[in-house]
Amino acid sequence: MTTKTNILDCAHEVLRRGDSLTMDSVASEADLTKAGVVHHFGSKEVLMLAVLDHLLDRWEGELNARAGDGAGPRERLRAYVEYTLLSDMDTSDLALLADPKLFDTLSNRWSERMDGWFGKMQDPRLVTARLVADGAWIDRCLDLLHVEEADRIATVELVNSLISEGDEA
Repeated sequence: MTTKTNILDCAHEVLRRGDSLTMDSVASEADLTKAGVVHHFGSKEVLMLAVLDHLLDRWEGELNARAGDGAGPRERLRAYVEYTLLSDMDTSDLALLADPKLFDTLSNRWSERMDGWFGKMQDPRLVTARLVADGAWIDRCLDLLHVEEADRIATVELVNSLISEGDEA
């Protein structure tokens, strides 16, 4: 029996291959009919939001593991910097960009979930660290710069020094 989680994993596989995420492509990947996917996710928008939440749940689990229990905003930001610069990522991590028609809906969900993780940052050093991590996320997914691991580690150290200098978030 195919579960929602199985279907969402199949949707990520479709994205990982660089294919368009459609009800049909997910159904094919999950060995279901389109009606089977629609049964679990009533519309493409519902499916896309669930795919994004599935990705963010995975990210949040990884970030929590890196930051530790009771982590504050700085530790969470450090965990995000390390995750985006040092973890394996691929195009499926760009799920919020998968459907231009749903971009506003997906980006609002992304912001809501990420703002809950980081809170509001005003110190320019912390904002810079977040922007570096966001850029690293895009770069790691698309493999644009081909940065060696030693250089990524050095970047983490540099960004962490900015976080240490920043005001309390």
